[in-house]
Amino acid sequence: MSAIELVNINNQLLRSVQLRVNHGECFVIVGPSGAGKTTLLRVIAGLQPHTGSVFLDGEHMNGVPPHLRRIGYVSQDLHLFPHLSLEGNLLLGMERLTLTRREKRARAQELMMLLKIHGLAPRNPATLSGGEKQRAALARALASSPRILLLDEPFSKLDFRTSLYLRGEFKKLQQKLKLTTILVTHDMTEARDMGNGLAVMQSGHLEHAAAHDNHAEGGTCRADLFLERENVLACTRPRYTDYGVVEVEWAGERLCVPDEGEDFSQVTIPAGKIVIDLDRAGRSLINRFQGVISEVRQVDETVLAEIGVGGECIRGEWARAQWEELGLAEGDRVHIRLRLQDLRIGRGNNGTAVSA
Repeated sequence: MSAIELVNINNQLLRSVQLRVNHGECFVIVGPSGAGKTTLLRVIAGLQPHTGSVFLDGEHMNGVPPHLRRIGYVSQDLHLFPHLSLEGNLLLGMERLTLTRREKRARAQELMMLLKIHGLAPRNPATLSGGEKQRAALARALASSPRILLLDEPFSKLDFRTSLYLRGEFKKLQQKLKLTTILVTHDMTEARDMGNGLAVMQSGHLEHAAAHDNHAEGGTCRADLFLERENVLACTRPRYTDYGVVEVEWAGERLCVPDEGEDFSQVTIPAGKIVIDLDRAGRSLINRFQGVISEVRQVDETVLAEIGVGGECIRGEWARAQWEELGLAEGDRVHIRLRLQDLRIGRGNNGTAVSA
């Protein structure tokens, strides 16, 4: 008997989805924004209408309300309660458990120790770093003693090094707890690192693939073909500095990129790492550019926007709630920031260096 079984799931976005996930497995679903990944998680959690059947541990879940499904769900927005401390968030997550107050506090301490955030117990979410918030959201999801864990782009808002570290930590934790997990992402490296099984979501359809199905060593997994491409920045005129960065020209201005000690042929940044800076006072920040929003599309719980910067076009991606807080629309002038830690240098297909 599978831990999760979906039979012929359909709704406005999903098309006849079939899925089985075994007990203790970390199953990864990859695909571009708007493909239906978040919708599928919400169907399993009981938060989205659908036809077809959802089974958890062999139990038919249709009609069972979300709070009775024993599912831990970490969304892209984390949804930590800002008026509660970290410990308070965990205690609230245990509201439906038949434990005494003392037992709940002991469980909260155990989880915070497990996730190495026990020293942050009295602090509110606003005072936590991105990585600490991610750990806190995961601890709260585990606090409810779930039989299934659903993770929606859990590391997408973190810088590369923090993301890499937390992926390793979570993988060890998931294996230790033997917790059945579905993780959605559009980062193929993350998918390969985390998953026992892999499926590709494209336009509401789910196609199974092998997590390590490379055509050759160093080759491309078939699933890569379904993923959105990162922004590839057309950079020229590199100037190497003495302070660990290379200055290149992009969109008619100077852009600082990491100096990895070798020549490079391209600079990339994921769509989810574009920062819109609402401080229009023009603070002196590196890699801050002015642009105009040329197109906005909302798909599922994600907003995709194209921003024109000095004759170049860059694509950004935000959770719907985050975009609504920004209050922006097509035609608005904005300042974007490309954080140094989010820029990656490497060699493109042609292998030639950024031109001087």
